[in-house]
Amino acid sequence: MNNHKFLITNISQLLLCSSDKGRPLRGKKQSQLELMENAALLIEGDKILDFGDNSHFKKLYGEVEKIDAEFSVVMPGFVDPHTHLVFAGSREEEFLSRIKGEDYLSNLGKGKGILYTVEQTRNASFEKLYEQAKKYLYKMLENGTTSCESKSGYGLDFDAEIRTLQINRKLQNDMQVLVPSTLLAAHALPQEYQGDAQSFLTFIAEKIIPYVAENNLADFIDVFCEKGVFNAAQSEWILKQGQRYGMKPKIHTDEFFSIGGIEVAINTKAVSADHLMKTTQNDMIKLSSTDIIGVVLPGTSFNISTTSNDEYKYPRSLVDSNIPVAIGTDFNPGTCMCCSMQMMLELSVLKMGLSIEEAINASTINSAFACSLHQQAGSIEREKKANMILLNIDNYKKIPYLWGINKVYKVLLNGKILDFKND
Repeated sequence: MNNHKFLITNISQLLLCSSDKGRPLRGKKQSQLELMENAALLIEGDKILDFGDNSHFKKLYGEVEKIDAEFSVVMPGFVDPHTHLVFAGSREEEFLSRIKGEDYLSNLGKGKGILYTVEQTRNASFEKLYEQAKKYLYKMLENGTTSCESKSGYGLDFDAEIRTLQINRKLQNDMQVLVPSTLLAAHALPQEYQGDAQSFLTFIAEKIIPYVAENNLADFIDVFCEKGVFNAAQSEWILKQGQRYGMKPKIHTDEFFSIGGIEVAINTKAVSADHLMKTTQNDMIKLSSTDIIGVVLPGTSFNISTTSNDEYKYPRSLVDSNIPVAIGTDFNPGTCMCCSMQMMLELSVLKMGLSIEEAINASTINSAFACSLHQQAGSIEREKKANMILLNIDNYKKIPYLWGINKVYKVLLNGKILDFKND
């Protein structure tokens, strides 16, 4: 067991990112960022032991090894609650065509989009998929993400879906990063099931879900509830099949059209509802009476939006509607090939109407709630995992001010220091 003890001193600002007495932050509380100035932080093994005033702690723990934070900002490592980490191939041509105005769903209808990635992923070996995903996860770690949910959904058959989920588990074991795993077999209709969505869902329920549950390969089950993909009734049905086997529901919904996905999230007591670009005011009111986390994905919104800047403001509406909001990257080969949570924070502040305080809480403690990691990650608390980041700035308001560059120079992962300053 690692019992190494050390004290991080000379912290300009220690962002605690505390929850609301064990519940996610919402409404005005999401803008309240708890922090300490001139702080020190005591680590033992892989846990946070204590924190407090810098001068006092230097005297109190005079014999303990010191790590000088050089008056930087220290905060919890980012928790990315929505990624598609495991896939093969790239889609830069489609990406550029969308910039010129081609529609995402029309690409999907032509067998492009997700279905192109499905073909590439099915044909890729376990080793190739694993090595690529590992590189992406390392890049996330360099940019301050110490916990990262990862979905399947680019296999859409038994072998490739299982392979993806096995890679998720291996990544967590090998890299010691928390990687909650999500079964998203209901991501799109594969070619062999075109026109017969229910048969595909029945296949998932009868063949994939039992095997995944028996082998403990997924923590969550997810579905793409969208026009031209799976309707609300189909989405609710498949989520409940996963629930029967102990998987917690999540849902992709309201990305392009509002077709009843919020009702599905409420009926299944989903952990999170993700995208929400087209959520109606009436559905926001319904969502606000639950503890379902609204996960917004600024990179995807930025990439696929073809209308005015007003469309970017939906995260502001969600916070103002008293919904607990989290931020994720939606890292994927089609709509967001950016794996930096820092960039997502910056977009949410610069383009989407969130304050920096709301964005920080949304990418730490609320995003931890969005993937059921809130007891281990997302805030600076005694006995929580020592997963945190040191930023080479002296106050947190410089995060969006110095946008577009990686401000992380040290990462603490399970109490071990990873130094990226000279990379």
